[in-house]
Amino acid sequence: MKKRVILLSIILLVIGVIFINRKQEEQILDVNSLNISEENTPVLAMYKNDTGDTKDDQEIDTMPEEGYTIDEQRSYCYTTDKNNPDEVDLHTNDNGEHIIGKLKKNSKCFLYFNKAKTPSEKTLAQLNLKESEGCPVADASGNVTFKALATTEDLLCKAQDDYGDTYYFRGAPTKNWVKIGNTYWQIIRINGNGTIRLIYNGINTIRTDEGTIARASKYYNLNANDNKYVGFMYGPKGTTASKNYEEATTNLEKSTILEELEGWYINDATGKELAKYAQYLDGATGFCNDRQINKGNPRVWWTYDEAMGYGNYVTVYAPFSRFVQSNNNNKTLSQGVTPTFKCGSPGRDLFTTKTEQGIGNGALTIDEVDIPIGLITVDELVYAGGYPGQTNTSYYLCNHREYWTMSPYYSDPNANVFYVVNDGNLYFNYVFTAKGVRPVINLKAGTLTKGTGTTGDPFTFA
Repeated sequence: MKKRVILLSIILLVIGVIFINRKQEEQILDVNSLNISEENTPVLAMYKNDTGDTKDDQEIDTMPEEGYTIDEQRSYCYTTDKNNPDEVDLHTNDNGEHIIGKLKKNSKCFLYFNKAKTPSEKTLAQLNLKESEGCPVADASGNVTFKALATTEDLLCKAQDDYGDTYYFRGAPTKNWVKIGNTYWQIIRINGNGTIRLIYNGINTIRTDEGTIARASKYYNLNANDNKYVGFMYGPKGTTASKNYEEATTNLEKSTILEELEGWYINDATGKELAKYAQYLDGATGFCNDRQINKGNPRVWWTYDEAMGYGNYVTVYAPFSRFVQSNNNNKTLSQGVTPTFKCGSPGRDLFTTKTEQGIGNGALTIDEVDIPIGLITVDELVYAGGYPGQTNTSYYLCNHREYWTMSPYYSDPNANVFYVVNDGNLYFNYVFTAKGVRPVINLKAGTLTKGTGTTGDPFTFA
């Protein structure tokens, strides 16, 4: 198949490149129709780099068509004097096309190509953040095994989520602060799509302040006598018993905790402050209410775990099974545990305001208004440094207050959900018990353009 080049102005061709003269209309030409000689070819040398270290430059014969971008700082063209480069346009556009413009006749070019950054890597670069050394190591599938708590470490580590590479803070980070209006938030992680996940911290940067809780002493759900009540939303509506797993996990009725989040956003002073910046909130990135049933053999809970997920059947859910072994004993950290940022059923359990490429359920709206707010998951807390059954007051998500996660635990047959204990432990309780509400949001990629992330100079909008 013949390649196409967009011809503009003086024609000096490199295959796969778009040449630009912004004063003329673009024309599509067949590469084979152009007369190119060794004397007028514009490319003198091409190199690619996969590591970011210039010592790893590799000379190449063919221009990479995808997965690489032109290094605008190092690439250059000249006509007569190599030490006096011409003013040319060398870049890769958002469609991955390599652009060479404003060339002069007989120009010679040195082109350097860097491996293209992922969306999350672009966000890291914008925030001037770098992955830490000494992080827990991920395997070839992106799974990370933890064998210790994180306390005073200041780490930024990599794992996988539903969107790609995600970078999460672990221990006691010092550069994860964000200010939105007069409220403060902490970055939990950079999502794989480049968006930024935050947890509420109130009107100051004191991590243990009572103001880190947006609403105190709230139920997850008013009722607990059905598996459906582990849901951030559930079915059928009202107190009607669910008759099968599909019905129990249908997102028809909002949980009490979701209504509390909506009420905070619409009615409370700090929620209204966030609402002023709604244009920066990302609704396509979701919050996982993982309602997958553990169907392992042997069962990790009682031998009479019925694994049905509806009505009053005793049921163990996947978040619980990731951290326990048989007989309801927590796995010890020395054995290694593997949490996940991936949502097992993203079309059903990943709560978003819209669905993109089959990801997200589009359920977070009220009266046709998007309210893209959720809660943290137990997996995110383990990545951050906590662990079920272990006290840890040093990691950044321990605020010495009890607050809900959105991760189901089990139904015994009353519905239980994970929560954070005031000593940093991760435990469970019936959904009709009262805990704090701590909102979590996602910001669009590229929106935090000021600050360094410290308490004195938090990231913020332009």
